[in-house]
Amino acid sequence: MMQKGGVEAAKNVFAQSTFCPERGHCPMTAHSGIGHNHGLVDDALAAAGVGLCNVDSTGRFSFDDASAAKFGLPHTADFAEVIAHVGREHRRDIVELVRAIRGLPQQRSTEFRVETPGGAVHWVRAIVRRMTEHCEGDCGIVTLIDVTADRNAIDALRQSEEHLRYTVEYNPQLPWIADPMGRIIDVTDRWLAATGMTRETALGEGWGSVTHPGDLAHVNEQIVLALTTGNPFDVRMRLCVDGHYRWMRAQGYPRRDDRGEIIRWYGYTEDIHEQVLVENQIRWNAEHDPLTGLANRLLFNTSLEKALAAAVQCLHRVGVLLIDLDHFKEVNDLLGHHAGDALLQHYADELRSILPQDVLVARLGGDEFAILFTHLENREELVRWGEEILNRRQDFSLDSGPVDCRASIGAALFPDHGQQSSELLRHADIALYAAKDGGRGKMLIFESRMQDEVRERAAMVARARTAAKSGDILAFYQPKVSLVTGELTGFEALLRWRDSMGNIHAPASIMAAFEEAEVADLLGQTMLAHVIADIAKWKRMGLAYGHVAINAAPAEFRQNNFAPRLIASMREAGLHPRDIEVEITEGVFLGRGADHAKDAIYRLSENGTSIVLDDFGTGFASLSHLRALPVDMLKIDRSFVSHIDEANGDAAIVSAIVNLGRNLGIKVIAEGIETLAQADVLRSFGCEYAQGYYFGVPTPAAQIPDLIRRWPSSHGGESRTLPSARSA
Repeated sequence: MMQKGGVEAAKNVFAQSTFCPERGHCPMTAHSGIGHNHGLVDDALAAAGVGLCNVDSTGRFSFDDASAAKFGLPHTADFAEVIAHVGREHRRDIVELVRAIRGLPQQRSTEFRVETPGGAVHWVRAIVRRMTEHCEGDCGIVTLIDVTADRNAIDALRQSEEHLRYTVEYNPQLPWIADPMGRIIDVTDRWLAATGMTRETALGEGWGSVTHPGDLAHVNEQIVLALTTGNPFDVRMRLCVDGHYRWMRAQGYPRRDDRGEIIRWYGYTEDIHEQVLVENQIRWNAEHDPLTGLANRLLFNTSLEKALAAAVQCLHRVGVLLIDLDHFKEVNDLLGHHAGDALLQHYADELRSILPQDVLVARLGGDEFAILFTHLENREELVRWGEEILNRRQDFSLDSGPVDCRASIGAALFPDHGQQSSELLRHADIALYAAKDGGRGKMLIFESRMQDEVRERAAMVARARTAAKSGDILAFYQPKVSLVTGELTGFEALLRWRDSMGNIHAPASIMAAFEEAEVADLLGQTMLAHVIADIAKWKRMGLAYGHVAINAAPAEFRQNNFAPRLIASMREAGLHPRDIEVEITEGVFLGRGADHAKDAIYRLSENGTSIVLDDFGTGFASLSHLRALPVDMLKIDRSFVSHIDEANGDAAIVSAIVNLGRNLGIKVIAEGIETLAQADVLRSFGCEYAQGYYFGVPTPAAQIPDLIRRWPSSHGGESRTLPSARSA
């Protein structure tokens, strides 16, 4: 490639010398500074990539040595021979140039592509001057300069620029340029088209007019921070596009000069609307309950943490309500899960309608809801909201009809009942448990005594587990007698446990253990093993023990193997199905596992084992159970027997139960009889069987054989012949 200075020097030489085919090389003038050494001139021109050519009036070309060698041309050639080496797209220009030689007022130039016979391609700049002084007729002197390198460089630059332009145009990102103060000084046409702004309004800080008002403060804060620190920024915002706000991501990077001063900010704005919508949906799914649309446990816990942190700074109270729907499991079990789901959705809507929008309502799982009050003035405000929820309409209309589903509420207040979120939730949960245990349908605020009760329950479970594993669960037996004949008809097996000091305790001291599925099942298996072993022993001794009733906790019935396990154990020990009666309470039909309980009862009944419905009259659905289940005997609860000989309504209730059993063909037994007067009243009502301290106290298994042998025979059923606890 010839440098600019070299070209000018060559032109000066050409101005002082000519090349004419008719006259050959003309002598160099003295003013050239080179003398007559034209060989030196030729060498210099060749080194500079410059050649000479003469075109006469007939169109014949004459090339110097440099041109001929460079472009692979003969020293002389006619027009047709020369034009064949010129690129097709440039041939018309060469023709017009040669035709115009005679009329050229001044020099003229053009560029064209030359293909050598060897296949090489050169770009040539031809500078033509009309010569009249040294030629016979009109002719032209053509200076041929190889500009291939220049053209290649220009083509590469053009391709690079084109690549960059299309990269920018087809990229979803919208570039912009800002001055050192962050004011926009240039944006692309696509940026303007996307926002609907003119270039004049977009420059400077015009972008703020299309930014969502809710995002403007945050965006400005990030930009100011970047301008202050000189660090890049990356911020999300909503821009108005086609009349609708869309989520955008704006990033900016500083450009510095040699001194480190920021001279420009380069950045881009990218449409991330769909991405943000997907992110928001994923986040919503992760933080909300899909059934009710309420916040879930994760979002509730996170919000509670933030509320407590803010409360510490602002010195206000935070309140938590935990809500549990009463008897929800019965709805699920009796009406189906679709009804339970509808009830949960309806209740969630009720809570939304009651509470302000700034109160967070969550479903923690199952039928448990939670409410977070982030700004409370006092305790009374929390109580007022709790009462508002309790007093709300209780009847919910489902496809199957109206459902009465009340709620129990436990409440805790920051900072009164805890400083940490976990502590506050635990105390609210304790209060909820106390509300349900105290009769349901009420609200209780946490008190320290409630925690003591929870600890005691935990201690009960621990004691029961330890006693079962250490072999300290014992079976005691209480006699059951006929009120008609005075005969010993059987026993009820009652659990007792022995502590580390050897003291014997009633099950009341471990009552909470019977509500824990694992421990209740362990206790039940232990008692069953004792009872079966004792019956088998009495059978071998030939004793008339009648039958033995065992109590099955609701937690045991929730296992689907209760009936098969009992039947298999009896058969393995060689017992008759009637040797054991199973006493159940209505608790086995409530909550989870109710279907297992019903299946177990039917299976036991089909096997020949008697079913006794215990604590009859204290539940809310006893009559429905009598109609639906194979019950062999009703046991009247001791709460009705204790005052049966007094002038109150208990006698009427007992009489009604006895008549109900007689009409249904079901036997009736009364428990808790402690006096002869109570026994006489029951016998007068027609009650057939009885149990209580008057006839015998719970007795260790080792003493039962002797008790059976000493039991007095019948004397015609007179009440005076019935043994008292003292004689037994």
